[in-house]
Amino acid sequence: MAEPGNDSTSSDLSEARELVRAAAKWFIAGLGAIGAVLVAGSQLSSVGALDVDSSRFWIAIAGVSIGLLAILWAMWRVVDVLAPGRWSFEDVVRAWEDPGATSSLPWRKNRNAVGRYLREHPLALGGFASPRKIQELYDESEADREGLDDLVDLMNDLLEKAATVSLQSRFGALRLQIAAGVMLGAAGIIAFAWAANPADPQQPPPSLRNANLVGAELRGVSLRNVDLTGADLTNADLTGSDLAGAKIDDVTWSNTTCPDGTNSDAALDPSQDQGGTCSGHLVPQP
Repeated sequence: MAEPGNDSTSSDLSEARELVRAAAKWFIAGLGAIGAVLVAGSQLSSVGALDVDSSRFWIAIAGVSIGLLAILWAMWRVVDVLAPGRWSFEDVVRAWEDPGATSSLPWRKNRNAVGRYLREHPLALGGFASPRKIQELYDESEADREGLDDLVDLMNDLLEKAATVSLQSRFGALRLQIAAGVMLGAAGIIAFAWAANPADPQQPPPSLRNANLVGAELRGVSLRNVDLTGADLTNADLTGSDLAGAKIDDVTWSNTTCPDGTNSDAALDPSQDQGGTCSGHLVPQP
């Protein structure tokens, strides 16, 4: 007859299950913190500034929905592992007889960790050929049968082992599920943040068309790409200013100090009525 299970073994297995559940609780705390950080950093209020008919709006809605649902799904999987699993001896028999216990296919083997464990550790059966043999012997035994208490102890020991192996297997799969959930959640929140916070469109250069800038002090001013068409820069001081790319059609140059310090009147242009120009002198001296 098999050796009976003992209180020390049962206590060790119970402690192992509690350690796994304690780690799962930390997973929940971590997932909650990740979700809070992702949401806090995504600026949810900015989605209200988007046009409902724009693609960015719907990408933002889909991203935040997927992100939060993925985090919630991962947390639900942790809670499922925390829930105590109750095993009957009939469950142990079914696990032993499940094809996954002897299958060489990884996905079949991983599906039935308890059956595989019993196949790989026959000593756990206490000398019996299978859990079904133990079940049959128990069903046929009278209440006062000699050795019945040992048989019951063995069955209880197998139930403890089954609960522990099952929990450890589910916890191992849980880590991959949590990693997938967190990655999917982060991708969703990142998509939301991208869609809900578009970069500001490049502002067009300021326009000073036909502006009256007579005598203006514009020293060191950046006027890159500015539109100065028709502006009057008589007596203006542009020393150190940057007019690279500026439109200077029909500008009035008269006694104008150019960005490089040249006076516009020193470079007379017979083709222009005003008689002077800063063309070619639009950037300061290096």
